[in-house]
Amino acid sequence: MTLETHSPVFEPAIAGSVSNCLSEKLLATITARIHSVWLKIMKTRDFRLDKAKGLLIFLVVSGHLMERLPGWDMGYSRVLLTGIYSFHMPAFVLLAGITARSNRLVDRTLVFLVLVVTAQPILYYWADLFGKPPSLEFGEPYWITWFLLAMVWWLLLIPLVERFPVFMLVASIAMGLLGGILPEIDYEFTVGRSLTFFPFFVTGKLYGQRLLTWAAEMKMAQKLGLSAMALLPMAVFYLRDFDHRWFYGARGFENLGESIPYGVGMRTLIAASALLTIVVLFAWSESLPSLLIPAGQHTLAIFILHGFIVRAIDEPLNALLDETSGSVAIALSIVLAGLVTWLLSWRRLDQGIRWYSSALATLFRRVLPPYRTRKPTSRH
Repeated sequence: MTLETHSPVFEPAIAGSVSNCLSEKLLATITARIHSVWLKIMKTRDFRLDKAKGLLIFLVVSGHLMERLPGWDMGYSRVLLTGIYSFHMPAFVLLAGITARSNRLVDRTLVFLVLVVTAQPILYYWADLFGKPPSLEFGEPYWITWFLLAMVWWLLLIPLVERFPVFMLVASIAMGLLGGILPEIDYEFTVGRSLTFFPFFVTGKLYGQRLLTWAAEMKMAQKLGLSAMALLPMAVFYLRDFDHRWFYGARGFENLGESIPYGVGMRTLIAASALLTIVVLFAWSESLPSLLIPAGQHTLAIFILHGFIVRAIDEPLNALLDETSGSVAIALSIVLAGLVTWLLSWRRLDQGIRWYSSALATLFRRVLPPYRTRKPTSRH
């Protein structure tokens, strides 16, 4: 007797396992249920986001390796670093806004707080182990940990973003552009970067998914035209030899030696350029290779752990640079970035980090008073 199922994908496995123990009706029911669950997963997960995040985390690793190998002083390296740093963190923050949720807000916030408190001292002593102890002041996140602390501030503001979407979007833009006026706003508690990139988080939270859908549906001519437009400001940044510290978004205008009008103008130009490049990234997201999906699904582990690898191989790579050319160093940085991204995309690493941070967050959560977020009533 031939068993018929709704999905031929499951026929061999089911037919061989159930034999005569299950009736045809029960077999069809089980198959239909599995098929419906699979379709639900496929419909609810947007793999375009995974591809985009995979590319961005690869660029994060590439940028950190290139900064330590050829660096910003080498011509070809500066071209690539300018292109990467002009948009990769704004894009990463915008994608974080897309996936941010207000449910279980305290738990989500505590997870990032646990990661900050844990990663900060470990990374510090790890760098010291390799002979490069960082010079830090109190409240200053070390290197990549700034993003983890910024996520804490941004997550705490989600209820306000959902409750007052238009006001918070305008306020975030004002914060991002004018935050550099006060020289006190700097690396401490990552306030400077949190303000600079906050508009991208709010934009992602409110309009990111629609922006992705709109960009992905563009015609080929539109995609090519926008891609060419996105290269123009990058070329300006490179040819005018702009101070790359502007891309970090941490320093105030006075600390960068510029006036307030110039500083606001620079931040406006950089933000507009980054947003344009993000649209281009979204437009091509469906065409990106599927091999980026695992990395895009496990960006947290890659982001945290790649810092340890970069610090560990810093000295050997610098020694190798003395024996080779800049072009080889750039190629080596890209190859190593791909290898590191691939290795750290192993899902067990991501699961381990999330389990650890969630477990500690749960312990802390038990001593906190109950908190309930209001259901968003905004219309946008």
